[in-house]
Amino acid sequence: MAEIQVVEITAKPLPEKVFETEKFGISRKTHEEHYKLYQGYVNKTNEIRRALAQLTSDDFAKGNQTYSLIRSLKVDYTFAIGGVKNHELYFENIGGGGSEPSRELRAALARSFGSFERWAEDFKATGMGGRGWVWLAYDHDEDILFNYIGDAQNTFPVWHNTVLLAMDVYEHAYYLDFQTARARYIDAFIQAIDWTVVNRRYEEALRTKRG
Repeated sequence: MAEIQVVEITAKPLPEKVFETEKFGISRKTHEEHYKLYQGYVNKTNEIRRALAQLTSDDFAKGNQTYSLIRSLKVDYTFAIGGVKNHELYFENIGGGGSEPSRELRAALARSFGSFERWAEDFKATGMGGRGWVWLAYDHDEDILFNYIGDAQNTFPVWHNTVLLAMDVYEHAYYLDFQTARARYIDAFIQAIDWTVVNRRYEEALRTKRG
C-alpha cells in the first residue's frame, strides 16, 4: 500500500482583539481557557487524520453502519474538525467594539427578519434554544439570512449556506463569567461582535453568488 501523505493543521493564534470583550463582561480567562479547548480539537483532528491514513483494505472491507473503525473515525472526525472551524469563526468575529453592520448587511437583515432589532431578538432566542452553537448564515439559493441552531460541533447549517456569524453557547464559553445566566452572556456577545468581519463575510458570500 502506498504511503499516504497526512496533511496536519496548526492552531491559529488567538487574536488579541478578543480581549476587548472584557468591557462587556467576557473575561480574558474565559478566552484563554476556551482557546485551549480549540487547540485540543486541532490535535484530535490531526490524530484522526493519521489514523485514517493507516486504514487497510481489510478495514475498508469491514465498513459497517452499526460499528466499524472507519465509521467511528469518520464520525469523530466531523466533531473534531467542526470544533476547529467553529472556534476559528467565533474567535474571529468577536472583539470589534464600535463596529456596525454595513448598510447592505443591515438591509439584508431587515429583509429576512423585519428589522435589525428583530434579528437580534431572534438571534438571542436561538442562542437560548441551542445546545452548542448559533450561526447567522446566508442561503445562496434563496438569497436570505437565517439564524441556525447547532446542537453539537458537527451539526451544521444546510448545504449552500455561508456562515457569517458564529456564537458558542456551550457552558465553557460563559460559565466562568456568567455562571448559568446564558442570556447575559448572549447580550454581552452581541455587544462584542466585530461587524467588520461579518460585513466582509457577507460581501464575500455575495461575490460568490454573483460569480
